[in-house]
Amino acid sequence: MSRSSRLTLPVRPLACLAVAAVGLALTPVVPVAPAQDGPAGGTLWSNPEARSADPDSGVSLEILGQQPATVTGSGALDLRIRVTNSSDQELSGLQLRTQHQNAVDAPDGVATSLMSNQGEYPWVGPFQQLDGTLDPGEERQFRLTVPVDGRAGSLSGLGLEGPGVYPLLLNLNADLGGSGTSFVAATRTTVTVTETEGSDNTGNPDETATGRPAGITMLWPLSSSATAGAGQVGDAPEPNELYLPDESLAEELQPEGRLSTLLSTYRSAAADSDDLQEATCIAIDPDLLETVSRMSGGYRVGEAPSPVEEPVRLRDRWTTNRTGDDSVEGTGAADAASWLEELRTIVDGQCTVPLPFGGADVDAVTGVDDPRVTELSERGTETISDILDTDSAEGVVVPGSGYVSDASVQRFSTTGRETPTTVLVADDSVATNDGGEAGIVTLPGGTRALRFPAALGSALAATGNSPTTTAYSAPTSRRDLDDDSAAERMAAAVGVLDLELSGAGSSDSAPAGNVIATPPAEWTVDEDDAATWLEAVTGRLEDGSARAVSFGAALRGVASDGSVQEPEADPAPVGEGEVAEGRGLAEDLHDFTRIMVDNDNVALTPEIFTRPMVDDLLRSLTDNRRRVADEHAAARDRATERRGSVRALIRELRESVSLLPPGSVFTRTSDSSPLIVVARNGLPLPVRVNVDYESDDGVTLNTPGMQLIPAQGSVTLQMTTSFPSDIRETDLTMYLETPDDMRISDPVTIRMASGPGNGALVVGIGVAVVFGLFAVIRVTKRHRQLANHRGRARR
Repeated sequence: MSRSSRLTLPVRPLACLAVAAVGLALTPVVPVAPAQDGPAGGTLWSNPEARSADPDSGVSLEILGQQPATVTGSGALDLRIRVTNSSDQELSGLQLRTQHQNAVDAPDGVATSLMSNQGEYPWVGPFQQLDGTLDPGEERQFRLTVPVDGRAGSLSGLGLEGPGVYPLLLNLNADLGGSGTSFVAATRTTVTVTETEGSDNTGNPDETATGRPAGITMLWPLSSSATAGAGQVGDAPEPNELYLPDESLAEELQPEGRLSTLLSTYRSAAADSDDLQEATCIAIDPDLLETVSRMSGGYRVGEAPSPVEEPVRLRDRWTTNRTGDDSVEGTGAADAASWLEELRTIVDGQCTVPLPFGGADVDAVTGVDDPRVTELSERGTETISDILDTDSAEGVVVPGSGYVSDASVQRFSTTGRETPTTVLVADDSVATNDGGEAGIVTLPGGTRALRFPAALGSALAATGNSPTTTAYSAPTSRRDLDDDSAAERMAAAVGVLDLELSGAGSSDSAPAGNVIATPPAEWTVDEDDAATWLEAVTGRLEDGSARAVSFGAALRGVASDGSVQEPEADPAPVGEGEVAEGRGLAEDLHDFTRIMVDNDNVALTPEIFTRPMVDDLLRSLTDNRRRVADEHAAARDRATERRGSVRALIRELRESVSLLPPGSVFTRTSDSSPLIVVARNGLPLPVRVNVDYESDDGVTLNTPGMQLIPAQGSVTLQMTTSFPSDIRETDLTMYLETPDDMRISDPVTIRMASGPGNGALVVGIGVAVVFGLFAVIRVTKRHRQLANHRGRARR
């Protein structure tokens, strides 16, 4: 067989060739390993010994609200609690008491205390009666006042002595189903007590005679898992119409939505505190920013139509649905515009820093190892400048996982930047060579690691409606976060902040440190919890027990040499299988982009056309919701589905570049008999192709050389073939490939048969002439004979 006189291959059936074409066109999908089991499946999510003595009665107790964020020694807690009877028996005789432990002396101790059984809370108050009886399935809320000192309130005072962070347990006894009063439920929270007003240390309790209060820097993150639907392509000079899969993002942008609440709550707090503004840097996901910006101009909800324009016969044009679009107009354009305008107002003069695009995992991007994927994952600075018209911190990477691998550090060190890249990571994910507690660590190759407290990062990640188990937290301190209410988890975060600031103040032997508070990128706190956190931070700034340090100042700190310490118990990383699949998809995107060529007459380029598909690849590697115990499986499935959508779109687009033969059989009468085929291009940019083929040895297809198929057009190709004399029939398989021999189209096979050649034709004509002459002679002779016969008859 010949292949453009360059390659000899065995003859294969069409089905095999079709499979081969798909294999060459798209990299095989690598099986994705499942993430670690949820809380019921192992210790990576929670310590099985946590709260092991709590009763399993079907009765639950939780704190829905806890105010204030911090309380003085002479103040009181206002609690809103809820008792739920999920059992099938009546619950009566409710009695509640408080129990507490001694003050926690280290930030890590807060998480540990929340795992304690009720017997580990040594201080015990008296039971107080709660009104009412709860039928099966019923719940009831109560409002309580709990003095910090020994005074009486709805419950007896706690008798706490001095400022500190105290673990508090509420113990509910009741009669369940007439079995007598017993311990039926408990809930835990944290109480942060500050100095009583008027005490000697008021105004600066953490400053010693020679000391200085700790600094505080805070990120205020804006990101969302709700983003553009998969399977879209780019256009220029204006982008294609935006398609969202649903209205989830629009709901977050509504006045009471999550993203709007994050903006309005911060704006309200910052309006009264210059220090809070100085200490805060708004961390923005460029994917969210681009999506909201496009939403503000209108969008549609539903599946995006195919970008491939299929040819339609003239007679069908009046009856065929050319759009294939079942979407509806989106309703959130006005809210998107309002949110964007408020964000512009907030960031005017305010620090901003980009997050990875779509929350893409930094180490996963490193593993994909594709320059274009890497570049687009780090385009946040440009996006913020273009849309918000403000500068943002350059050369800063904020990994959603809270850590980076050695491979990523090596990548950052080879970027060619004049200033080294800085990564913001948990303090226990890097270590200094001298064992010190430097705020910045210089890693091999020059990359700098700005460290935030792991205990505070874990506590903040645990807040909100989708609490996250951080990769860098100690497995022994992990608990089932859904067992605690959002208010209880926020109270714990406030307590950890207090302990971090208290421990970072200067002394005679150490300078003051800086505490960096880093909530998760997709922070799911509601308005109350966001306000509680800001109240705690603002309170420390106002009373002088902390000082505002800008993010820029934090980045300029003195560094010590060190190295990476990757966590060994990440509950749900982006797995190796996903990274391998992403790498293969990036290769497919690279190959597909090379198929198209630039057209100087249009603004669209191959890179612009395929950029949304690269964005989808990045979104499929996101850290957002990965480490939420009851959501990680769904997050992984969404990621796999998004990659599958991109792969299917690439296949559809490639199939729009095709060969259309005149039929399944071609009969040639000579070597000059023309074989006419049509090369079609359904893409919006020209495609430069060659025709290649496969057939029996000695069979030659005289191809026309390189052809440029216009955008969404076609060219007619006329080719000739030559056969050895001993071949009467054969299969000819043709396909399109790029000038550098990369196959584009699926193969098409036609059956070729040789008709009579020129020699046989001449002989046939000669024979016909001879027989014709013979017939003429016979007819002429017969006519003469008849004429002679008639003449004799007349005589």
